[in-house]
This record gives sequence, structure tokens and C-alpha cells, in this order.
Amino acid sequence: MAVAESRLAELIVQGPAGEEFRQQLVEGRTVRIGRAPTDGWAIGWDRTISREHADLCWKDGVLTVACLANAGNAIKLKGALHRQISVGGSQQFDIGQSSFFVAVERMSRNAKPGQRLEFVRESDGRLPAPSPKVKPKEILETDDSNDDVEEHSYQANDLQNVAFGDTVRQMELLSKLPQMISESKSDVDLALMLCGMLLDAIPPAVAVAVALFEESDVNHMRAHDNPDAAIPKPKLMRAQTRDGFEGRFMPSRRLLRKALRQGESAMHIVSDGDEGGAQFTMASSFGWAFCAPITAPSCLGWCLYVSGAGGREGNLFVTEEDLKGDLRFTQLVSQLIGAIRTVRTLQEQTTQLSAFFSPKVIANLTKKGGAADILVPSRRDISVLFCDVRGFSRKSEKLQDDLETLLDCVKAALSAMTGGILAFDGSIADFQGDAALGFWGWPAPLEDGPISACRAALAIMQNFHLPLEEQGLLEGFSCGVGIAHGQAIAGQVGTTQQAKIGVFGPVVNQGSRIEGMTRMFGVDICIDEATANFVRRLMPPDEGRVRRLARVRPKGMDTAVEVSELLPPEIDSPHLTAAIVSAHELAVEHVIAGRWPEAIEILQPRAELDQPTRFLLEHMAATDNQPPADWDGAFRLTSK
Repeated sequence: MAVAESRLAELIVQGPAGEEFRQQLVEGRTVRIGRAPTDGWAIGWDRTISREHADLCWKDGVLTVACLANAGNAIKLKGALHRQISVGGSQQFDIGQSSFFVAVERMSRNAKPGQRLEFVRESDGRLPAPSPKVKPKEILETDDSNDDVEEHSYQANDLQNVAFGDTVRQMELLSKLPQMISESKSDVDLALMLCGMLLDAIPPAVAVAVALFEESDVNHMRAHDNPDAAIPKPKLMRAQTRDGFEGRFMPSRRLLRKALRQGESAMHIVSDGDEGGAQFTMASSFGWAFCAPITAPSCLGWCLYVSGAGGREGNLFVTEEDLKGDLRFTQLVSQLIGAIRTVRTLQEQTTQLSAFFSPKVIANLTKKGGAADILVPSRRDISVLFCDVRGFSRKSEKLQDDLETLLDCVKAALSAMTGGILAFDGSIADFQGDAALGFWGWPAPLEDGPISACRAALAIMQNFHLPLEEQGLLEGFSCGVGIAHGQAIAGQVGTTQQAKIGVFGPVVNQGSRIEGMTRMFGVDICIDEATANFVRRLMPPDEGRVRRLARVRPKGMDTAVEVSELLPPEIDSPHLTAAIVSAHELAVEHVIAGRWPEAIEILQPRAELDQPTRFLLEHMAATDNQPPADWDGAFRLTSK
């Protein structure tokens, strides 16, 4: 006579970090699930599940699940998305980041009172599910020293002479890895792609996962080598299983921690059928698992995890030699990911820095291990270059009905200025309307003082002095440049919310004032006394020349400033021969010394030809061509 059975069902929900929820299902009763339903069962750990998400009903051995109208995520069943499903107890489905299945209890009516009941999964001959007898927390806290586990560790080069598990298949998939990384828009995308790749490349694998731990957790694990310490939850965990697998797969955080702590691959093989297997693979059907960490600094905390059926006993006997080839492939994937992501990180860093630094400066930054430390502000000898576009008002009036073209013209002018700065290894500190500020001396110290800034200024002026037919969008624009040299603080400045590359100090204000004097003197480039001294000593005449203009006391300042003009070579400015420049400088010396009649005699013949000459004559005429009683060699300016 057959023994009758009663059947009870329990809904089991498991989260991405080992969370678990269990509730008994009542035949024919509808229950609402969600993150925080008003009346129903709460899956509180999963933010991807709506507050009120779905109604489910267990009837005649079938679970029906229907999403509510406002539920954000659909139900995922066998890779497809549905708003409503009906599944048997043996089928797993996912909502958000959580997995659901039903465990069915069979109990003989002749069972004795108090007999322990065991939930088992309905099975169609495929791989069984995790045994509900072992809770995730208990698995995570199991000691690694279980005698039924064969344990191996491998450093980066230990497997270099081992043949790949499936060379043709694995090399073909490996060739697609760079494209896979470039197409991934986020770490989640990359993790999912890697899961699919590992399953395709390793036929014996039943389940794979990609885990990402916080860098601080990895450092803590390495600093505190305590196998009994609490295991941190991963920041990201993405897993994928074969279509034939119906269970709940969760990689062992103990194995992950072992690999991360040691910075080398780890492998476990268990006795087939032993409950000890669940302690390391989170599913009793799995007999082996290995884990390869990605050790590159650009992705510290990443692990590739692979697990499969079989073990050291039974029909699916698996040995270390059987798995080495596939572990070598997984190690190679981890190394390539680390290298490619490192390169991509450097490229992104270079792209960000290229808005401020020249390629040579960026190379120095990356050579020294990145920009983070070297961007710290520091006091240096700094050369600053102010560059201001002129003619914008006329251009804007002309193009007032074509703002897009006006914007293109301004961009062209700014590009001409910044291009000159970056071409001579300068850094961009700021844009102020249609003006730019460049500087030299940080992060790399100056080798030739302000000479690079002077070369940049001369190159910028060449862009604005092109023949009319070559000017293009620069037509109608001119430019004034001011250069000053001295002590300043340069580096990354700002708040915790927003920062930029900047330079700070009196030399910056002086450079700005000197740029403003280009209008006053009617010249292209004005430089301060320190810069002029460097040019006289270090710049060959066929690159650039200096003409002393005057000593002035800017408005609002008590200190006098000696201003000079930076000139192109004589071949590019034949109207200012060496003899004319020498005579002008002699006149300036007479002016400063108070010998004004001698100065006037030298200057007068060029009064109609040269604006700096007119500046000196007009300022002397303001006091009847006689030095004031308190004359100290500097004209006091009444405007900026």
C-alpha cells in the first residue's frame, strides 16, 4: 500500500550578497511582495524592487507571479523579461538583483511527530539547487580548514607552461576582450560581458561570477590576515549560470577573500557529495571552484570566479590538472583586463589633463605615478602669460545675427592663444571671457626661466599676423600679451566640491597689468624687468629681442615697474632695426636719469612712426618737458 504524502511549499528569496528570505506559501492565497509593501512580504535589501512590486499565488504546484502596473523591473525567466509568469517549483526567476524559487516539502502521513522535515527542490534530472539546510551566513562563516577540501594557490607565473583548456576557443574569445572593454559603459556592463565570456570559454564551468570589492576592504584584508574575521560584502557582484542550472549560485566570499588577500589565484576541489562543498561554492552540487584576482592598481578588488560540478570522488572525478588550463586562461583574462583598464585610465587622465597641460608635462606627470600627488599646490618660480583678444566688440556687432559663427570665431582666437601656450609646454590656468592665462614652472620646474613663455608669446602673435587671405575666423582680431616672472603658488586650488588648476601670487597681478599696458604703448607684447633680463641673456636675436619702454608706477601701486617690449627677430620686424632699438633704449635711460632734453632729441624724429616714442614724449610734455621735483625715474599712470 502506497504511503500518502502531504505537500507544503516555501518561497525562498536570495539576495546578491547572501541575504535570504523564506515564507511558507498557502495554497490559493495571493500575497504581495515588494521592497516595503503595505500588506505583504518585504524584500528590503533590494533597491531595484519597487515598494509594491508583484502579486504571487501558489496553486496546484504552480506559482503565478504578476507585476503591478507601477513596478519598475520586469521578471526575468531563462534570460527573457516578462510582466507575468507561471512557474513550477523547480524553476528559478529573478526580480531586480534577487532570485526566487519554491522549495516543496514532502512528508509521509506516517511521519512521527517532531520529525525534522527537509525541503527539497523538484527536479527534472538537471543540476539540483542549493540545499536550504545550509544558510548563506553559515556558509560564509565556515572555516577554510575543512578536511574535505583540496586547496591550491598559484602566483602569476606558476601556470605559464600549462596548456590552455581549449586553446582555439579561448584565444578567439580573448581577441574580443579589448572591444568588450571599450564597449562597456560601466563596471556592471563589463562584469556581465565577462561572465558570458568565461562561460563560453570554459565548457566545464556551470557558474561564473565577477566580484568587485572596495579597495579599502582589500587593503584591510591584506593587513589583517585573520581567516575568522568578518568578510566584507562586495561592492558589485554579477553572476551567470548555464541554462540547465536551476539553483541559486553565490560565490564563496571565503575563496574570494583568500585570492584577494594573497593577490594570487586560489582553487578548491571538494569530495563529491560532501556537504563541505557547499561551504566553498555556496551550492552542494558544485565540486570545484577557482578564483583569479585582478591585481592591477586600476582595478584592485576585482575577482573572476569560476565553479563547476564534480569533485575528487564519484563519476565526475576532477583533479587539479583538469582545471589548471582553464585557470591559466582566467588568469590571462584578469591580467589583460588590468593592463587594458590601466591604459584606459591613463588615457582618460591624459584627456582630462590635456585641457591644462602640454603633452610633455603630461608625460612627466604620468611618469611620476599620476597626477594626484603632484597636483598639490607648491611655491615655485613661475612665469605667467596673459593673452587678451582684441576686436571682439567690432566682430560681435558685425555678427550679431549669427551667434554660432561669432562663437566659432572666439573659439578660433582662444585656440590660437592656448595652442601657443601648450606648444611650448605651458599650462592653462584660466579663461576670462576672451582672455587666457598660461603659466610655466609647475608642475615641472623652469629650466630657462621665462624663455618658453616668450617663445609662446611670439608664436601666438604670428597666428594673429597672418596674411589676410590666411586669417580665416581670426580676421578682425588682434591680441595683446603680457609676461611676468617671479615667485607664486601653483597647483590644484578650490574646494572639495570643485577645483581647477590655478596660480596665485603678486606675479599674476603684475602680468595682468603688464598685458594692459600693451594698449598704452601700442605694442603686441609687454614683459617685466625679470623677463627682459632673461631674454637678453638667453634668447638669441634670431628668436626674439627686447626693447626697453619705460619705468611706470601703475595706478593703485606704490612700486615702480620697468616695462619692456618683446620683439620678433629683425627679419620679421624690419621697421625696428637694431640701431633704432638701441637708440630708443638710450633715450629711455636719459628719461629715467632725468636727462629729458637728451631724450627728447633722440625721440623726436620718430614721434610720428612709433607709439612707444609718443608715449614718452607725451608724458614728458605733461610737466613742460622738465622732470618733477620728486622724479624717481617712473611715470605715474592715471589709468589701468
